[in-house]
Formats: sequence, C-alpha cells, structure tokens
Amino acid sequence: MRRRTSLCIALLPAIAIGQPERLVPSSPVDGVSLYVIPTDGFPEQLAASIARALTKDTGQWVKSSLLIPSGVTDPMPGTNQYPADDYLPFGLLAAKQLRDANARTYFIVLTDRDINSRTQNFRFQYSAHNPMARTSVLSVARLRYEKDGSVASAEVIGVRTQKMLMRIVGEMKLGWQRTTDPTDLMFTPIMSIDDIDRMSIVHSVQSHKPQ
Repeated sequence: MRRRTSLCIALLPAIAIGQPERLVPSSPVDGVSLYVIPTDGFPEQLAASIARALTKDTGQWVKSSLLIPSGVTDPMPGTNQYPADDYLPFGLLAAKQLRDANARTYFIVLTDRDINSRTQNFRFQYSAHNPMARTSVLSVARLRYEKDGSVASAEVIGVRTQKMLMRIVGEMKLGWQRTTDPTDLMFTPIMSIDDIDRMSIVHSVQSHKPQ
C-alpha cells in the first residue's frame, strides 16, 4: 500500500503540467475518445487526474474508469516482467463495462508492473500497442527511477509519464508520425530513460497543433 501511495503522490503534482495553449475539447456528443484504465493497483485518483490533463492537452474527450483487475497474474518465466501482449486485449474487454465507450474509443491501460513482449527482443518495454484492438498499455515501472537506480523527483516522474501518454494519443488518435529527431516527442526508438528525458513535449505539441 505504501508503494501505491508514494506513486500517486509522486505523479499527481507533475501530470497536470499543460501546454501554454489549449485545444478545445471534443464534444461529448462524439463519444469518449479515450479511456484511461487503471489496473494492477494503479491509483484510481491518479488515473482520473491523468484523464483530465489529457483532455486539456489534446482536445480529446478522455475519461478514466475505476480500477479493473487485469487478470495478468504471472511474470514471464525467469523474469520479473509481465507480458505486455496479455494487456492488449484488455481494452475491448473493459469496454463492455463502460457504457459511454463506442467503436471509436481508444483505451490506455496503466500498470506499475515492468512489462516486455513475449518475444523479449528488447530488455523491456515502456509501452505496447495494438491498433486493431484499440488498446495501448503503459508501464510506469521504469519511469520512476534514474539510471543509477535512485528514485526520480516527483516532477521528473510526472513529466516522463505525460510524454509517454501524449505519444500514445498523438500516434493512435491524432495521426502523428514517428521521427528520428531526438528532441521530438515522437522520437523512435526509445532505448533508455535518457531518450525520454531528452524529448520535448512542448516542441511536438506546438508543431502539430491546428493552424
């Protein structure tokens, strides 16, 4: 319980950091554009704050759900990592419980577990996506630490989380393209926490906003 509380306290002050200019949120008549789904003990209060911040930052109508158990119970053999693949069907299953979701709603599942693909082609994954299932999963496990293993500041953790969420929304809902520019929000591939810290969310949002 102490770990969950500390995560909530660490992220809440920084996740609300927004852009100097806001887009007009989508009309509720269009249906919920994105649903943020906390699981694996991810704090519901934090998920709600994330949804409000994303609504302001993206112009999309974003809501959060109550905590829904993921059903992902076991790490992959010989590791402390959970299969990212197993979270990707989760959005459409949860949609059956969310009456205001529709066929266009995209789902972002939030977990504090370390994740990786079953293929383990990389050491770990910060996030994974399945556009056909309209679902992404974002792990905050490694966003909480510096390279030396020390716990990052609340502001740093919050900004990292905001960047990763904005990347998901940008690519999956706004049509933003990935780039090799290391300072851009959509830089790829992300190989370390240094890459995330180097990216600038302000530059990317401003360069893609409607004229």
